[in-house]
Amino acid sequence: LIADKVSAYATSVPSEEAKVRHLEALQKAQYSMRPIFVEFFRDGYKMRTRMVGIRRCLAEHGLDYAKLTDLAKQDKLIAELEKVSIEDPDNKTLMVNTVKDHFKEKSSAKKNPSSPTVNGASEHEAGDGKGQEDEDKGKEDGDKGRGNQDANGDAPQVNN
Repeated sequence: LIADKVSAYATSVPSEEAKVRHLEALQKAQYSMRPIFVEFFRDGYKMRTRMVGIRRCLAEHGLDYAKLTDLAKQDKLIAELEKVSIEDPDNKTLMVNTVKDHFKEKSSAKKNPSSPTVNGASEHEAGDGKGQEDEDKGKEDGDKGRGNQDANGDAPQVNN
């Protein structure tokens, strides 16, 4: 029967809904950790790919930004990060150092509230400003990047 062949690959709606909820929880945990990894997302494709993988491993281990913050306050952060399973030892070292450095900077900013600010935001919150400069440059360049189009988006007229 065809039903016997299909049933090996079929799943119930509730099990699929559970998978979706699990994936949504992973995605939410990953998004919550963006402040830790945001500076690395600008460093090119290879570094971004590494950091996205590391962030996913942290989320799969059941960690999110709030839990990492609590662990940092309890001085249990490094011990918990060492438990996260990552195949590449270089990525594991990068993960531990990145997360540790983020919370070290965060705690030193709290201890030193007179740290320099940029437009009312701490230096870390303000980022390096490159993103805004790139955006402004794109506005100045006008129609660059649109190929053979004029400012209205139309292809140029060729007179024969």
